[in-house]
Amino acid sequence: MKDNSFIEECLDHAMRNLKSAKVLLQNDCGNDYVAFHCQQAIEKALKALILYLFATLESGHSLLYLCKKVMEKEPSFKDVFEKCLFVNQYYIETRYPNENQVKVTEEEAKRCIEIAEEVLEKVLKCIN
Repeated sequence: MKDNSFIEECLDHAMRNLKSAKVLLQNDCGNDYVAFHCQQAIEKALKALILYLFATLESGHSLLYLCKKVMEKEPSFKDVFEKCLFVNQYYIETRYPNENQVKVTEEEAKRCIEIAEEVLEKVLKCIN
């Protein structure tokens, strides 16, 4: 059985992550944080769609895995698979300082926002 309230909650969180990414970018708070929030927005949106399509909760954080799962019932998500690959690189690498820290340019941060907007729009179209 689908938990519509949980789907709505996931989508709300996804939209707030996207909004946070935009605020962070506008206020020069770190492109790495922008990219991370975009990854989170996409992850939560895809998980909401998986719950809607399959009536099961999916664990994990890989946007590639989640997008492939969605593609089982929504082949049109093939259009955003490569874009998810781009954003997926910012999940772990931006969260923790290390000697090989990923540098995220402003252009890359803006691209992450565009991708997150596109994925969220596709998810909302499928659910509505």
